[in-house]
Amino acid sequence: MEQKSDNPIDLDLDKLELEMRRLKIEYDIYFNGGTVKPPLDTKGRVESTIKRVFDMRGLSFVQRFRYNSLVARYNALRELWRRQTGDREESGKPPTAEAQAAARSHSVVVRCSDPRREPEKVSDLYDHLIAAKRECGEKIGNLTYEVFSRFLSSRTDQIKSDLDAEAVDFVVGVDNGHVKFAARPSIADD
Repeated sequence: MEQKSDNPIDLDLDKLELEMRRLKIEYDIYFNGGTVKPPLDTKGRVESTIKRVFDMRGLSFVQRFRYNSLVARYNALRELWRRQTGDREESGKPPTAEAQAAARSHSVVVRCSDPRREPEKVSDLYDHLIAAKRECGEKIGNLTYEVFSRFLSSRTDQIKSDLDAEAVDFVVGVDNGHVKFAARPSIADD
C-alpha cells in the first residue's frame, strides 16, 4: 500500500486500513476451516488503532471522513463475523478434516528480489505465516508486519550478497504440526 503522506494521522489511517484487510483475510481463513482459532490478536490491534485515532486531536475533514468510513466498514464486518461465529457455534460444526489436511500439507513459496519494493509479496508471505502459526496453535508474539518486513529485507540482502543470487525464495509450510519458515536463493527457471 502506498503511503499518502508523512503525517502521523495519515500513517495511522494507512496502518488501520492494512490491518483491517489482514483481519478480513484471517477471518476468511477461519470461517473456511483453515484454522480452528479466530484471529483475536489482529482484531485487538485493529480495535486499539481505532481507539487511538479516535482520541487524536487535529484531524482534518478528509482524515475524519476516511476514519469514519473505515470504522463503518469495520463495524459491518464485525457484525457479519459475529453472526457467522454464532451460526458456527450453534451448529457445532468444526472445520472439515479435508480443510485441515489441506492447510497442513500446503506450503507457499514467494520469490522476492527486493522486499522494500514488493510490499504485496511481503504482505502475502506475512499473511500465510500468521495463518500457518494459528492453524498449528503456535504463538505469534510480537511478530508485527513491520518487524517481519525488516527481517525479510535484511535476510534477502544477506542471501543475495553471500550466495550471489538475484532473488530469494521464502517458503512457509507445516511439518509435523510445526510451522517451517525458510529462505533460500532462487534458482533461475529454465
